[in-house]
Amino acid sequence: MDSDEMVDLSVELSRLSDLQQLTGQAVESVLVGCGWVGKRRNPAKGWATTLSRDDAAAWIQGDGPSVEVEFTLWYREVDEERLDLDAYMDELYDAAVAELSPAVERLLSGALGPRLAASDEDLTGGADFIEHSAWRVADKVVLAGVKQDDTDTPVQLVVVLSEYGTDEGADDEGEWL
Repeated sequence: MDSDEMVDLSVELSRLSDLQQLTGQAVESVLVGCGWVGKRRNPAKGWATTLSRDDAAAWIQGDGPSVEVEFTLWYREVDEERLDLDAYMDELYDAAVAELSPAVERLLSGALGPRLAASDEDLTGGADFIEHSAWRVADKVVLAGVKQDDTDTPVQLVVVLSEYGTDEGADDEGEWL
């Protein structure tokens, strides 16, 4: 999927950022209201944990009461059989970073754009990103970034919405649980 086909999240992010607290049920309700379809439910939780719309996926992460939502807008599986794996990975990272700029522009020009406030703080919550942009919006953080959680996982372009000042969805090393 290239940036012209990428799902626009501005309405969802605007509605989610208006929530007093990001609870699993509230996030699911907003996403379903915006046309997302629940794909997987965790029996231990009262909400869908995985949703999709078009070629994008959303994961509601955390046990609550506060959760985070991570949208995957672009991803490529890693082909570890490549002869020159380092050059191949550089190409994957470059391709993902090239998609980041249009995604950021779409966020800045969308419904939430006027409310996004740049910050000098590290808003990654300890997670490692190849490249990212992050903003504060009220008591929430919106982050758009390129990541690869491990060498055998896909390279992804994600947008994450979380409560400001919490690292609820990440473990001690910044990896998503």
